[in-house]
Amino acid sequence: MRKIQGTSGTSPTDYEFLRVTVDLSHDRSEATWVRCTDLEDFLGGIGRGFKYFLEHRFDDPFAPENHLLINTGLLSGTAVMTGLRTYIQGYSPLKRTRSGNPMPMWSAGSGKFGTHFKGTGIDDLILYGRAPEPSILVIEGGEPPRVRVLPAPDLVGLGVNAKILTLADRYPNAHFAVIGPAGEHYEVCWFAGVALSTERMLQLREPRTRWCGRGGFGGVLGSKNVLAIVAQANAPDMRVTDPALKRVNNEIATGPGSRKFRDPDRWDGVGGTWSNYVPLQDVHAVPQYNFKPRDEEPRRMFREAVEKRYVVEDEGCYRCGIRCWKMLFEPRTEGDRTAPGKLLCKVDYEPLNMLGNNCGINEPDQVWELIEKCDDLGFDAISLGATIAYVMDFNERNPERAIGGGIRFGDAAGARRLMERIARGEEPDIGKGVAHLSKLLGEESYAYHCKGLELPAYLPSTNPGYPWAIAGGHMSMRTFLLLLFEGKTDLDYWVEAITQRGLYTVRDDMSGICKFAGIGDAPVVESIRALTGIELTEEELRSAVRRTFLRGYKAERLAGCSDDEYTVPEETYRPNPWVKLPHFVTPEFMAELRNRVNRLFDQEAANL
Repeated sequence: MRKIQGTSGTSPTDYEFLRVTVDLSHDRSEATWVRCTDLEDFLGGIGRGFKYFLEHRFDDPFAPENHLLINTGLLSGTAVMTGLRTYIQGYSPLKRTRSGNPMPMWSAGSGKFGTHFKGTGIDDLILYGRAPEPSILVIEGGEPPRVRVLPAPDLVGLGVNAKILTLADRYPNAHFAVIGPAGEHYEVCWFAGVALSTERMLQLREPRTRWCGRGGFGGVLGSKNVLAIVAQANAPDMRVTDPALKRVNNEIATGPGSRKFRDPDRWDGVGGTWSNYVPLQDVHAVPQYNFKPRDEEPRRMFREAVEKRYVVEDEGCYRCGIRCWKMLFEPRTEGDRTAPGKLLCKVDYEPLNMLGNNCGINEPDQVWELIEKCDDLGFDAISLGATIAYVMDFNERNPERAIGGGIRFGDAAGARRLMERIARGEEPDIGKGVAHLSKLLGEESYAYHCKGLELPAYLPSTNPGYPWAIAGGHMSMRTFLLLLFEGKTDLDYWVEAITQRGLYTVRDDMSGICKFAGIGDAPVVESIRALTGIELTEEELRSAVRRTFLRGYKAERLAGCSDDEYTVPEETYRPNPWVKLPHFVTPEFMAELRNRVNRLFDQEAANL
């Protein structure tokens, strides 16, 4: 991003961004400076992404002519704390209409890759074509940046961690985005993610990745025969000198917005996403047995219970004071104290639940192994866990038609064998996710997805906002804990929650900061002013965010997503007496909610 010569630099349209398009089939790249036409272009991330994919539509996410967009936000790679985000965007193999048309979405991740990507000088990287053999894409900073497609047959079949560490030995001063074996078998594995390297991982040579997990973009990258992207450049200057940025960073590190994700010894933190287990289990709303809670087994996953047997330490991304990572270690005696021994895995609520209790796997030791294996094979843990839970549920109901090795709830060894078979491309129907699989089997009522994308670890009976998420169900529509904390069930409340509050969570997928920063619009506006001198209003920012969300919704409609596809799985409508929250999501409620929300969004999207 640079100011256009001869302009005052006081408006977003006084700037231009560098878009590099790479033809992988012929190892050719073209760099073009593109003038910002609005605030969305200036902010970057999905603001530019949805504009691009409304103009460039594709029918097959794996076709060579399909485009994959990788970019950052305006605040990525800057002195703003948590400004580390990378966005991978395009047509998803998972998110599809019932007729099979793919829809665009994105996946976001932190780590250090985005900072080095920003350091190359590239704002948007667009990939199309297919490399003639398994390759890596090496990006180097310069005027213009240099992009090379290099053969890398020795990386084929390696796990995520081995790929990253092998590349780190070859490319100093670089960070990496890589796929695992799951992404290499893209045709029959639609929920592969992209792993991003971190400083701690390269320093300690241990598995400490961050993820662009949702949507199956690891497979899209694999379809282009690209096993990894190497960003080799000096990181931008991230020193904090501006007093305004110091205030913003202090709020991010210590303020109420990030309190949930900090540990208790860091300004009275709550303990990270892991802490969701306690309030959810208190009302029996932790997903179990394919989203059907029925017992108290989730209490074995409470952090308090786990810490009696293991060592848990908080850790953070580069220069982040929140330290949201919860790293789990075997205990080791060191003098008169217990110290961390072997690293077992990184614990977040969603992988812990989706690969644990939701699969009826309630022994913590077994879940740690599944999380570690899932990451190294390169899966999105949410989609993988939901798919395995569906297979287990199907087998319980249909023992005579059992699939996936016949696994049932609680079979951790079977779950591990199944994920390994999926990663090797040996389960072509299971590997395409619950929407495809359930339709094939004729058992769709308990397939927990919306618009093809598997649901995260929150019951749909508590969140009728799921169908309007334009990417991950809880990261692009912030309605997933409203019933728990606010307890409202009336229609007017939920219409407002979806069409007003919920959608604005996508702001951080434009700006480049992490959602866990938890800051309001004013600090974002202040950060932009401090870094660029541009004076924005909070209303201008919110308008750009709303337009971006509506473009995502419009893209769904253009792909052929019909009104009745904005719904929840059929079994959601069956009351579960074990759950202590109000049961209000009925077919009648969803029909009226759909009518009101879609009518409003359709009217606004038509005016874009």
